Amino acid sequence: MLRKIPIIGFLIIDEINRGDIPRIFGELITILEKNKRGKPVTLPLSKAQFQVPDNIYIIGTMNTADRSIALLDTALRRRFGFIEIMPDSSILGRSSVRGIPLGPWLDAINRQICDNIGRDARNLQIGHSYLLENGSPISDFSIFSRVIQEDIIPLLEEYCYEDYSVLEKILGKGLVDVGNQRIKHELFEESRRDDLIQALITPFPVMFTSSRVQESESEEPEEDLTGSEIISEENADD
Repeated sequence: MLRKIPIIGFLIIDEINRGDIPRIFGELITILEKNKRGKPVTLPLSKAQFQVPDNIYIIGTMNTADRSIALLDTALRRRFGFIEIMPDSSILGRSSVRGIPLGPWLDAINRQICDNIGRDARNLQIGHSYLLENGSPISDFSIFSRVIQEDIIPLLEEYCYEDYSVLEKILGKGLVDVGNQRIKHELFEESRRDDLIQALITPFPVMFTSSRVQESESEEPEEDLTGSEIISEENADD
């Protein structure tokens, strides 16, 4: 006997908060609600009959770091559930580049952002996708340094409104010259690689401690779990 497989459709709207939501959805906004799904409704303006099937899911993405973009229209917000996706350094595993553990380094940078930027800092943290290449953690130091110079530092300059004293608190004195109000871009030259590595690790000595703790914990012998059950769930950019 053949089993009927339900068909499910998805409509994905990327950067949903960048458009004029009421104009984009128009009369559709009145029939997105769950109790109106599958029921023909006469649209208030066109007087046409229309319905949204039960098996259609509408997914919108938005970046809360876009401070210049207004938040979603209240009427639309009531019709959506919201799932927050924060940076997840565990995706980087134990990967390191020239002795710099990527996960702990990302966590350290994000802690500094939260401690020093102020309002909305939680939503301005650096996403783990910056340190991924083709879905895997970056393994080449030249790529890592380019991402820092061309992506992460300009982003932090924007967040700090080019306040170099705040930038220094996040990135450290090795990379930021507060007196001359500049980033020490000369450290990104190939001949200064060792200086750059030192500048990247000096502000965050704790990341090496946490990295070693994780390593030693993972090397502990497994306990006898006979007769027990373990159930775990895993949570979730740019």
